[in-house]
Amino acid sequence: MAKPTRTAEQLQQLLIERIEAIPDLRGQVTDVHRSGVVGTGVSGDDGPSWTVPVVSDRGTHRADIARIIRTLQAQFDLDV
Repeated sequence: MAKPTRTAEQLQQLLIERIEAIPDLRGQVTDVHRSGVVGTGVSGDDGPSWTVPVVSDRGTHRADIARIIRTLQAQFDLDV
């Protein structure tokens, strides 16, 4: 069964809402804020159809943000 789709802007907003619900991240600028959501060129069950480009130092990445991204990737495909 196909996942529901959302635009890149809608996915970015969903991500930001969930990220900012984490108290110590409220007001912090993340890669989600900086670079948004982009398509991966993948469709169907081959993997997520969208991702968030890495623009910061990978050493500063947080597992909680990665988990939020993976959760939304499992729920929604990018509307292209």
